Amino acid sequence: MRVIVSGLTASGKSSVATTLALNFGIEYFSASSKLKSLLPKKDFMVWESKKGIEAVKFRLKNPQYDKRLDSFILSFFKTKKDVVLDSWVAPWKINDRETIKIYIKADEKVRAKRVSMRDKISFSDAMKFMKQKDLLTKNIYKKIYGIEIDKDFTPFNLVIDSSNIDLESVVQLCSDYIMDQQKINK
Repeated sequence: MRVIVSGLTASGKSSVATTLALNFGIEYFSASSKLKSLLPKKDFMVWESKKGIEAVKFRLKNPQYDKRLDSFILSFFKTKKDVVLDSWVAPWKINDRETIKIYIKADEKVRAKRVSMRDKISFSDAMKFMKQKDLLTKNIYKKIYGIEIDKDFTPFNLVIDSSNIDLESVVQLCSDYIMDQQKINK
């Protein structure tokens, strides 16, 4: 089973993806972690920070890093039978019918609150950094691939709004969908 979980900053995509991988006993792969390893400057812990925003701006001016990541992901993904991938852009780049693609969305204020709690920063700083990161990242994928990652949901099998439901419920919805798809495809 191959699953891609996507969504904007703090939508819950990484939490959902890691939990799904753990629950199904399969590999988890984070595109964000791989991207950080490809960048020349690795002096930031989270993207939603001053140094993180500088890194995203660097990516906008140097799209070869995102292209290298996406090329790696495409090659990596082809070799895997069972994996959960956490990625912003992979759902548009991987075009097989077997892969289950899930988009997690959430209200902007909910996402900023999550960033604030996760990174232990003020709500206003979280909102500022999150908005900057999302806008810059959207621009990167619009510039490189012509993709509007927050508007085009056509590649997705399942779209869930996590604004008002807890992680466990989101994971359960995803798991139920995945199990149903496995039954259909047998």
